Amino acid sequence: MAAVDQNSLRKLVEGQLLRLEGNAFQDCMDRLGLVLHPGDYQPVRAAGPKGDTKNDGYCPKARVFFAAHATRGERIDKTKAKIRGDLEGCLQEHRDVRVWRFLTNDTVPGEVDQFIDNELRSLYPSVTIEIWGLKTLADEISKLKKVQVDRIIDVITVDEPEFEVVVLDHMKTGRDLWPVLSGCLGWLPHEEPDDCTDDEQDLIDSAIQSFQDWSDISSDIEFSRSSVRDAQRSITAILEELAEKKLALFAATADNYPLTGGPSPFLGTVAIFRITRVTSADDAPSNR
Repeated sequence: MAAVDQNSLRKLVEGQLLRLEGNAFQDCMDRLGLVLHPGDYQPVRAAGPKGDTKNDGYCPKARVFFAAHATRGERIDKTKAKIRGDLEGCLQEHRDVRVWRFLTNDTVPGEVDQFIDNELRSLYPSVTIEIWGLKTLADEISKLKKVQVDRIIDVITVDEPEFEVVVLDHMKTGRDLWPVLSGCLGWLPHEEPDDCTDDEQDLIDSAIQSFQDWSDISSDIEFSRSSVRDAQRSITAILEELAEKKLALFAATADNYPLTGGPSPFLGTVAIFRITRVTSADDAPSNR
């Protein structure tokens, strides 16, 4: 598995979107619109006394209108006013608006989502009102071909970047491994003994996949201590199953790892997994 696989790519896209502000975010959303609606999407920019007529881009055929706004760190009342003003302004300026899509590089707070659902959608039932926040945008972009993702987020992803050698630690419990899983954006191809049986290979593949799955959802459960404890216990059970087969996990993270190419690479943390066989008489793992 390359460092930038589907899950880590999504995290990479989220990180890149978070860096964008103002016109840079609108330009990125224009590139997304051109890919998602080939032959139909039309970018729009403010010009003259009427500005952009409350329209940052639209699809003349499909009648989909876009409002792109970098709302990172913005007050809730300001976000609500911005959404209402852009929507109502668009409906006043344009005919036959079928879909109005608000694009933001933030996660929409519950109060804003409630305002949209309870007030705006009931006021304008003939219009499909969509809010594409950070995670929705990242999911949609990550589904695309690699060359399209590179073009949209304006970076060049690389599959095999170089990195410095790091020391791996023996992971005995889920509590040991959790900081590695929760602190990384992706992972490098894991290593395993060359003489594994079919059963051992299946066990290792299942274990590594579970570790990657926990890493992928770690940011969603970090707020709950009980959820993290459940995750750590599940990981401990997997490590114990490996130990029963005389296999041990060594792991660590590599910081400032170049997840993208180009003159200004996006740097992030990746996890490194190595499965090694216990060979000593006292069952101490060997990390050779």
